[in-house]
Amino acid sequence: MSLVKPGDAVASFDSASAFLTSLARALQDQDFPHLGQSRLKVPLVYASRVLPEPVRRRVYAIASGREGVDPDRLGSIDLDQVAEWIIEKYPADRFPAVLLGSSNGALTHLAAACHVPWLPQTVLVPVRRPNADPEDVRGALRFGKQHGPALLDANPDIALHQMHDANQDALSASQMAYFRVKWQRLPTAYERFLDDRLLPGAPIVVVRDKSTWPVTRVANRHVFQVGAQGGMAAEDYLQEPVAPGPDEVAAEAEWGFAEALLVSVQEWARDHGHPVIEIRYAHPQDPAAAVAETIRHWLRRSGEAAERLLVSSFVIHDPWRTIATASVPFWTFFPVRSAAQDLSDYLDRAAYDEIDVMLFSHGTRSRGLAQVSTWQELAGRARVRGRLLGVDPDAFPADFTTFARYATALRRLPVSDRQWSAMAVDDAIRGLATGHRVTVAPPWPPA
Repeated sequence: MSLVKPGDAVASFDSASAFLTSLARALQDQDFPHLGQSRLKVPLVYASRVLPEPVRRRVYAIASGREGVDPDRLGSIDLDQVAEWIIEKYPADRFPAVLLGSSNGALTHLAAACHVPWLPQTVLVPVRRPNADPEDVRGALRFGKQHGPALLDANPDIALHQMHDANQDALSASQMAYFRVKWQRLPTAYERFLDDRLLPGAPIVVVRDKSTWPVTRVANRHVFQVGAQGGMAAEDYLQEPVAPGPDEVAAEAEWGFAEALLVSVQEWARDHGHPVIEIRYAHPQDPAAAVAETIRHWLRRSGEAAERLLVSSFVIHDPWRTIATASVPFWTFFPVRSAAQDLSDYLDRAAYDEIDVMLFSHGTRSRGLAQVSTWQELAGRARVRGRLLGVDPDAFPADFTTFARYATALRRLPVSDRQWSAMAVDDAIRGLATGHRVTVAPPWPPA
């Protein structure tokens, strides 16, 4: 049986894939339209707005499921080839640093400002499971027990964190299983990238999201996670009678950093003369305010007013367009109440003339979701103009046309006519270190 192509093995709608693609495009002075998807899909996306909401939801679920890998082909996925596919996305430059580890939208914006790449630890392998009942958690667990070994046997350097979230991912979970995989050691392709593309003595910045989640141990390198970071706490999921009892705590499937990789990074860096810097935080939302302030200071030093706050939402973002319009990014990990509260807290400390808010639509009125009115009120805290950008408030959270509309809305923002140079890595790390929810270790730059 032929190997599954790397681009077909990894979900394109996932946070890691979207941040990877958007950052790679930003490093080549390109924006990120259509979530990195083919423009040929755009007419179909717009056509969906005339459908009744139940039909829109069904179409979205089926379209998501089509990205899934046939479970019988999991043994034909080579994660080493996926690592090659990742590094090939970046331009053939040499870089003053590299980020490596957890996915984070705020840090993607910072990496773009510094013109440095990011190498993910975690990617999502979507596995086809059509017409599944999202509430059947134990059925999802059995599916993972049956099909996980083929993927693990073919890839001895990864751990499988199967995730099942019937709250936020109900539509996709009706058509696929979420097999998130985490590299436990540096892939050979990553080692070659670091060796060839880092400038001498450039730091490797390990992004350590310390999010954890209770899990059920399935096998030596396989855990099963009920729920995910979002509008519900882990305890809320575990109170459901269908939830299997957890027996340990592990790195959260999508965002959490699995510690085994750190040892591999440190050993490689020591042997090749590169310092390792760690950015640590407890939740994916935590770096957002520190990144916003760091980029705002950089823009002002460059002569920009920095009076537009551009609020991105999960994968609805665009690092290059944010820089080109001299906007300050505030990334929200999902359009839930806790993220809205974090934005509110930030606006208590920082005022803006303009606030543009984008919203990711996942199709369901899930528990913990912040209402459109909440986001409108936050945008309304602008001194001059606040608005939802590329959002149909009447259709949210089943506003799937926003996946195409956000790029058009961003392209209408005025572009700065100033020439800009990349932010110094030292300044970026120093700015992060001032954030009350972010720890930089050891202190950087060295005295």
